[in-house]
Amino acid sequence: MFSPNTSALARQGVKDALQIHSENWNEKYLGLPVHVGKSRKKAFAFVKNVISGKVYGWKERLIAKTGKETLVTSVAQAIPTFAMSCFYLTKTFCDELSSLIGNYWWSQQDKEHTTHWIGWNKLTLPKAQGGLGFRDMHAFNVAMLSRQAWRLIQHPYSLCAHILKAKYYPDGRLLEAQSAAGISYAWRSLLHGAQLVREGYIWRIGDGADVNIWTDPWIPRSWSRTVITPRGQCLLQRVSELIDPFSASWDEQLVRDTFWPDDVVHILRIPLREGAQDFMAWQYDTKGAHSVKSAYKLYVQLEKTRKDGGVGASSTIPGNLHSIADDSWKRIWKLPCPRNIQMFTWRLKHESLALRTTVARRGIPIEDTKCLFCSRGEEDGAHLFIKCKLAKEVWRDLALEKERSDL
Repeated sequence: MFSPNTSALARQGVKDALQIHSENWNEKYLGLPVHVGKSRKKAFAFVKNVISGKVYGWKERLIAKTGKETLVTSVAQAIPTFAMSCFYLTKTFCDELSSLIGNYWWSQQDKEHTTHWIGWNKLTLPKAQGGLGFRDMHAFNVAMLSRQAWRLIQHPYSLCAHILKAKYYPDGRLLEAQSAAGISYAWRSLLHGAQLVREGYIWRIGDGADVNIWTDPWIPRSWSRTVITPRGQCLLQRVSELIDPFSASWDEQLVRDTFWPDDVVHILRIPLREGAQDFMAWQYDTKGAHSVKSAYKLYVQLEKTRKDGGVGASSTIPGNLHSIADDSWKRIWKLPCPRNIQMFTWRLKHESLALRTTVARRGIPIEDTKCLFCSRGEEDGAHLFIKCKLAKEVWRDLALEKERSDL
């Protein structure tokens, strides 16, 4: 019932107030560990064991890639969802889960260790971007926790919010709370979600009394939600000071005198709500509602920005998380053919079939990379299925020469 950090005096006081005469210590409650010690791996080992049991059972059956895709997305990656919504499972542990699922995806019935022709980072991309839509387990974990943090912000008068505020951020906002020694692991986990919320929330202006002009994100702009104008010696502090109290509209002259032109354009476009309070909204949704889906996309985009050398701030994030530059991947999954043919075409476009050039590119010794049928060109996907002399004859026999030439 009590954490190990609770003093005996505090325990007795709570028990007396609630008239509890005896207490039991259960390792789990609703399937989750009651106490998470120093070893996170040990605490959440049950998640990996459940997935392993499923995977080992599937390996005994001959299942096509399309069937494996369903098992991975609908079963294996759904198992840790409840645990991920409450606790931060750590990046290392999530990578172990991903490795376990990846090994199953590329495994064959009679072989345990097989070549992974496509990296896991590509498999986790959306199908419209060349992946299979598998979850990045760590990104999904943080997105789930951000949902819990968002609920505390939107429902500050709930019992849970009252208790956490009284203990961890009594004099401030949840997004201003910092990690400290001695906090519970559940709260430490929520702070990971709160960090993601900081990257995606925006203030919607009512009377402007709660929003700081210089530090809060309130500018509806894709690359920077805060003002880019330096504060300098400006004495203005709150957004309410930029609003004309008589007309309840922006003091246009004051705005133009205070901010740079780009800030001015975006500020004057913000609608004001007379008599309404300022409120937090989620920038990456047209209705301002937070969702795990949009938070997941935001986290993936942030990580991509960091890996590409960006600072990882919201100023480097595109405003549209759903933009797709290349629609060729979409066309593969819309082909009027069986699903296994679509999967084969997807692998062909990725150059991940076990062709001679692909095998040689992966550093596997091979005597010759020439085409097995014509011995002229290099045996890659384009040659074997389109350019090879024998392949051309097949296309002609099927009366599909025009389609072949278009490829």
